[in-house]
Amino acid sequence: MGWAFKIPGLPHYVRNDVRVSLFFYERDIILNKIMATLKNIIAPSFCSSCKIFIETDFLCATCLALITPITTIKIPLTKKYQASLFAISDYQEPLRTLLLKKGHRNRLASEQLGNLLWQHSDVRYADFDIIVPVPLHWTKYAWRWFNQSEEIAHIMSKKSGKPVVHLLTRKRITATQAGLTRAKRLLNLQDAFVLSDNSQFYKYKKILLIDDVMTTGTTLQSCFKQLIKLSPLNLYGSVICRRL
Repeated sequence: MGWAFKIPGLPHYVRNDVRVSLFFYERDIILNKIMATLKNIIAPSFCSSCKIFIETDFLCATCLALITPITTIKIPLTKKYQASLFAISDYQEPLRTLLLKKGHRNRLASEQLGNLLWQHSDVRYADFDIIVPVPLHWTKYAWRWFNQSEEIAHIMSKKSGKPVVHLLTRKRITATQAGLTRAKRLLNLQDAFVLSDNSQFYKYKKILLIDDVMTTGTTLQSCFKQLIKLSPLNLYGSVICRRL
């Protein structure tokens, strides 16, 4: 047994082994402070949008204040189904800058967007069982090295404890949707998505579909069209930005 000693301010004596634990606890606090200081010197943190130096997080207070929250909307799908759509805001700064970083193979920006989505939308209150990212065609995946929607989905999974399930496959490459009318977008995405081979194991689930941006809603609707075949109990969609 270790001998006991008196800690000032405490009405009782503490054994020597506890004193050793307190020493290591205080040592760890000091080391953490030293490491944090060295990190800021060697690899300082910058705002992901305006690039000014910040000590914590990835957006400065000024850029964070630019984000204007928007309400959750309903997307009509069939007579039986509609989907609640969660989003952080409109397609504006600083979200626009973070979204476009996928073109530069910046996976970290996608993870940051996932954290923002969880913190600044109502998706954290949704009652879902599984999380389904909108898939990329393999050729685009090979070019970017990652799928932004999938990275966001993995953050949703970490926050919610619900699994990411790849229920959808993009069976053909499609033209970029930007600049197309709604009619041309629908034609462009016709038969682009199919259910994956393992999808029948996920019938009667509450499904959260993840994409990065919603402009006209044609991509989400094309995916929901396939997911409805699984007779889901509820459907949700979540994006970083949507057009007002």
